[in-house]
Amino acid sequence: MSDGKPPFRPSDAVDVLGETEGDFVLPLCLPQPSLLIGEDLAMVVLDTIHGQRVGLPLSAQGAADLHAVLAEAIRLLQARDGGPVQ
Repeated sequence: MSDGKPPFRPSDAVDVLGETEGDFVLPLCLPQPSLLIGEDLAMVVLDTIHGQRVGLPLSAQGAADLHAVLAEAIRLLQARDGGPVQ
């Protein structure tokens, strides 16, 4: 991913409800997000603790990549905590 953008740094990010340019941090989101999948686009819909809905558009490949990354992260967390590794 050498697109020339600086790396994401949470300390430099702004609140999504304030400024809208640049990197941002979503407010705390509730569990059980929705996933909408079409032919060319996938959308992860998150409900915030403020009662707002935020949609994150992804390509179908992006959704598959996100699934793989999250599955590996969960696997590593389970291994670290002494839980089962699948």
